Order: sequence, then structure tokens, then C-alpha cells
Amino acid sequence: MKKEAAYPVILKPESDGSYFVVIPDFDAATQGESVADAMRMARDLIGIASLSMRDHGEEIPEPYSVNPETEIEDGDIFTLVDIDFEKYERELAAMLSE
Repeated sequence: MKKEAAYPVILKPESDGSYFVVIPDFDAATQGESVADAMRMARDLIGIASLSMRDHGEEIPEPYSVNPETEIEDGDIFTLVDIDFEKYERELAAMLSE
């Protein structure tokens, strides 16, 4: 598993002020109450999905393995979410051991 990566994500504003988050490289989505929460949730999804894929012997997708432009609509926010896989795994293990 690579040590760090930055994956493209698309934040889609919802009528209630929350955000629906599309993560094209993982063919996955999540949501958040604010931009900061949406990015945090995206990082968690990327981290958990990557660990699961690794544990099942699957390849973890490279950033931009899927063209994110096909998902972007007017009003969406396109950004990158970075993740340090080793740090994420340590923090998750510590949280689960509490």
C-alpha cells in the first residue's frame, strides 16, 4: 500500500445545506453536514475502503483512475482529499481499542 495519496472528490450541495460526496476512484459516496465534515467523511471512506481492499488482496485504485469530470455538475465543488494511509490505520486501530 502506498503511504500517501490525494483523491479527487465532488461535493454536491443538498437543499438542507449538507453535501453529498462522490468519490469516483472508489465508485463510492458519502455525505457530510458541512464542507469540512464532507471532506472528513470522504477521507474516512477512502481509508476504510483501502484497508478493506488491502485485507482482501485487492488493488487500491490510483488517484484519477476514473475521470472525475463526468460526475461534475453546475454548483458542485471539485477538490482533493489527502490521506496518509499509515497514519489513518494507526488512528483507526487506536480508536477501536478504546
